This record gives sequence, C-alpha cells and structure tokens, in this order.
Amino acid sequence: MPRPKRQKNSDTAMDTNGTSTSHPWADLPTQLGDALAKANKAAENDGQLSAFTTSNAIDAPATFGIIGAGSDNAILVTVTNGKADIKAGNAGKALFTLSALPEQWQEFFKQTPVAPYQSYWGVRRLLDRMRKEVLADGRDEQMYGMNIKQEGISVSGDQDAFAHWTHVWRRVLELLHDAYAGETPVDDQADPEEDCIIGRYAYVNAGPLWGKCKIFYEQSGEGSQDIVFLHTAGSDGRQYHGVMNDPRAREKLRLTAFDLPAHGRSFPYEGYHPGNHTNTEDAYVGCIAAIVKKL
Repeated sequence: MPRPKRQKNSDTAMDTNGTSTSHPWADLPTQLGDALAKANKAAENDGQLSAFTTSNAIDAPATFGIIGAGSDNAILVTVTNGKADIKAGNAGKALFTLSALPEQWQEFFKQTPVAPYQSYWGVRRLLDRMRKEVLADGRDEQMYGMNIKQEGISVSGDQDAFAHWTHVWRRVLELLHDAYAGETPVDDQADPEEDCIIGRYAYVNAGPLWGKCKIFYEQSGEGSQDIVFLHTAGSDGRQYHGVMNDPRAREKLRLTAFDLPAHGRSFPYEGYHPGNHTNTEDAYVGCIAAIVKKL
C-alpha cells in the first residue's frame, strides 16, 4: 500500500538535494524573494561596490556564496571588473561560502538588528569570544555549543579569497539587508554649530608588543560616567565625533576617543615598520588600560 503524502508545512524549505529544513530562513534565496533582484539593481549603481570592484587586477570572474547553515541553496555573487552580480544558485559553484544559522540570518535581516547581528563579523566575533571564554574556564566547548560549525557561523572554501573579497561581501550583505528590510533608521540630529571636542597628545606605554607611543586622544562631556571609545580596524577616533558632540551624551557622560598607535593622528610605536603593523588582543587591552590610567 503506498504511503500517504505528507502535508507540506508552510515553514518548511527544501534545499537543492531535496532535504527539508524547518526554518524559513534556512533557504535564503526563497526567503529574500524579490529583494534579490532589488539588491542586484542597487549593486549596479552603488558607489562603494563600484570602488571595491573596479580594478584591472580582476581579470577573471570570482563567485562567492551566502547560505543558511545546512542548505545548498545560496545567494551567489559573481564579481567582475566594475560589477557584482547577485542571484540565486547552488553553493557548490562558489569559491567560498558564508554560512550562518537561519535564526542568525533572521536577526540580521531585521530593519534594526540588535547587537551583534548588525554584521556577519559581529556574530562571528561574539561566538569566537564566547568559545575562548569556555576554553579558558576548562569547559568542554561542544557541551556549551561553542563550536563555530555547531553554531552555524563558518566560512567554507578558499580562505584567501574570503579575505581578499572582504569589502565586497560586506557591502553586498548591506545591500541585501536594505533591499529586504529597508535602511536602518537613524536618529535625527541637527548639524552642530559648535564642535565641543578637545584633542591632546599623551605618551603611554602600551605594553610589550607596542611599547612607548605618542597617542592622540579627544574628550568631550561633563557628566559623571566615563566612556572610552575604541575605533574599528584601519579607522580612528573621528568615527565617534557624532556621539561626542551630541548634547544628550555630553550632559550625562565624559567621553574619550583615542587613536591606536600607527592609526589616525597617533604616532607609530617603537619598532614599527611601514607595512608590518602587528596587533593582538593583549595589545588592544594593554593600550586601553594605559590610556585609562593616563587619564
């Protein structure tokens, strides 16, 4: 007697191998739907993406994929000189593939994602830090679900290509997010008529890796709570000028932003050679501690 057909659940997706997945975000191309075409159209006129992809060094197409963990149904991005084409396809065609759990993609594609889901890097770094904490405590990482592959965050395939195309895949994810959910709203803030930030230099010992450095830092605010800002890689403290000039923040807080050694307006550290900058987590922590102590 033939087996009765199982009723298909509306929340069940099928990957290209016919394997069912219970979460709608497991199949990214299907879940994003028309947003794929919208993102592809936006990519054609995006200045950032054009700047990242326009180079005579790109002499052959390069394709990477974005998937929900466990599915082969992928968003494929093919990069050529001056263009990135976004479409649905099979992950097997990609040089490398970015993967996350369906629940993590669902958080990322909300109009205003909560930390750390604003970026793929953010989720990856959070899980890596949690994994290190588990190992440092002598616990079994798999018992606590801290294995990166168990958590769904992984980059499979050519790791050099993953690093090489970082600017492109980050921008593509931003375009996909905005095409699906709309741009993340920003607080209205009037252009300041007066800049309230004061900058200074200070000598600090930033630890064994960097040693003595002449650091540039800026401050604003007259509140009772101190906040120290650390800029992102390759940037400097100017990325926090908006919040440091915000009267609401200045009323309640004392705000400090500094440039890491060999960044922005800070001087190179002892032993620095151009093109050979080195950093570690201990160096970051040591530099922050030295700045706080100095202040």
